Amino acid sequence: MERMIRNILLLLPFTVFSQNYIWEQIHDKREYSISGVALFKDGYIVVHDNKRRNQARVSYIDKKLNITKLIWPVRKLPFDLEAVVKFPNIENRFIFMESTGKCYDISIDPKDFRIDLLGNFTLPRLKSNMNLEGLTIFQSAQGIVFLYGDRGSDLRVSTLFTAFFNQKKNTFYNIKSHKINLPKPKAHKRNIADLAIDNKGNIWSSATSDPGDDGPFSTAIYEIGTINNVGKFNLIHPNLQKPLMIFSDQKVEAITFKKRDLILMTDNENFGSTFLLIKSK
Repeated sequence: MERMIRNILLLLPFTVFSQNYIWEQIHDKREYSISGVALFKDGYIVVHDNKRRNQARVSYIDKKLNITKLIWPVRKLPFDLEAVVKFPNIENRFIFMESTGKCYDISIDPKDFRIDLLGNFTLPRLKSNMNLEGLTIFQSAQGIVFLYGDRGSDLRVSTLFTAFFNQKKNTFYNIKSHKINLPKPKAHKRNIADLAIDNKGNIWSSATSDPGDDGPFSTAIYEIGTINNVGKFNLIHPNLQKPLMIFSDQKVEAITFKKRDLILMTDNENFGSTFLLIKSK
């Protein structure tokens, strides 16, 4: 089994060390650093982990990387948004997640970008010391599965949760957890800064080093497991978890796929946000 997994990893289209890629600047201000991304129209919906009044929470980025702040629909703003994921099989529907695990069920009008808040709920089985940064959603043959992760630290391994979601009741069932402790980065580590699923059911994680608002940052991208047609997650053995890519001077907190192409965006704190599109081979 281990030999088979190792061979699969060697055949992945993105298995490269990628310091030579050229990143494009989205914005140079801390307020517009990016902590989550999802495809929308011909561009992207992104979230910001801001906490102060009047700071941006959600923005739209067009195909030329112009960024526009969107208006939150109610007076009370979300606190520390860390992820945005398109809801399966429903147009213009998204789930936004705070670091606390509180989620917002959102609809966005593609014509005027009006945000409608449809409801909210909190992810289950969380502990008080957890800080969630990664979320992705999978439509299985047996129902919708949420995969969400505590970012972890140098002293605390991360926990990845999988849970089936009852959309009518906003409740979860068949909840399972997995410990994640990735080998790189080694210091100021966050094993799960974001999560994404590719078109083959592989689960990707961005692991970052975040020593402070001025860096220096680094990121390692991993495939940590797979999810099958019935929603069962299989963790790649820890001894086989090796980075597919490593980036210096970038803190990637937002990853998604556009067909087979990989899209990365950053929360580079005082240096703002950057963008990278890696086309599959």
